[in-house]
Amino acid sequence: MKNSNRSSLQVSLYALCFIAALTSCTSAKQFTYLRDATPNQTVKGAPKAPPVYKIKEGDNLFVSITSQDPEMNKIVDPANGNQNSLTYEGGASRALNGNIVHADGTIQLPMLGKVAVEGKTISEAEEQIRVAAKDYLKEVAVKVRVLTYKITVVGEVKMPGVFYNYNSYITIFDAIGLAQGTTDFAKLADVLVVRNTPAGARTYSLNLNSKSSLASDAYYLQPGDVVLLQPGKNKGLAQKLPFAGVLVGSASAILLLLNYLHK
Repeated sequence: MKNSNRSSLQVSLYALCFIAALTSCTSAKQFTYLRDATPNQTVKGAPKAPPVYKIKEGDNLFVSITSQDPEMNKIVDPANGNQNSLTYEGGASRALNGNIVHADGTIQLPMLGKVAVEGKTISEAEEQIRVAAKDYLKEVAVKVRVLTYKITVVGEVKMPGVFYNYNSYITIFDAIGLAQGTTDFAKLADVLVVRNTPAGARTYSLNLNSKSSLASDAYYLQPGDVVLLQPGKNKGLAQKLPFAGVLVGSASAILLLLNYLHK
C-alpha cells in the first residue's frame, strides 16, 4: 500500500514539473518578436512607406520662426525669441507654445496674422509660414511640429500611459519601447490597435511574433491610436501557481528523497 501511495505521489510530482516546463516553453515563444524572420532577409513590401501626416482642424502646432535678427524674432515668435530648440516637455508647455488650427483651417501667428495650414503636410506648412514671414524677416527658418500626436499604450506593458511623438512617424515597436516593453504575460500574437476614422473606430490585430506584422496598416501608428497588449493564457496559470518555481524545486527535492528511501 505504501509503495502504491509513493508511486502516486511521484506521478503527481512529475506532472507538476512537466506543466511548469511546458508553461516556460510556451512563454518563451510568446515573447519572441518576428520569430519567423531570418538574418539578412528582405521582407518584400514591408514595412510600407511611412504615412505622411496632414494637419487637421483642432491640431495644436508648435511653430518656431527664426532669422538673423534677434529683435524681430521676439516680435514674430515671442515664445521662443532666437532659440533654435523646441521645448515640448509638460502639458502646460505644450498648450502655451502651441497654435490651435481653427475651424477655418488657419493658425494665428504674431505679426503674420492668419496662415492656412489645414490639409497640408508639415513641410508644406513650414513653407507656407516661411513665405508669409519673408515680408518681415530675411533668411527665415521655420520649424513646425504637431503637439497633439499622442499614442496610448495599455495592457501588458511595464509602463502604460499616453506618449507624445514629435517625429514624422512612430511604429508599433516604438510605442511598446516607450512603454518600457511588455510584461511576462503579453500576448504578442494578438496586439490590438484601435484607430479613430471618419467612419468610426477601427481595430487592427497584429501578430508581432510574425514578420507579417511589418506589412500591417497599423504598423505605423496614427495620432490618437490606442495600443492594447492583451494577456496570454500563461497569466491565468501563473495566478494559479504563483510559486511555481518554489513548487518545482520542492517537488525535485521530494522526488530525490523518495528515490533515496525506496532504495
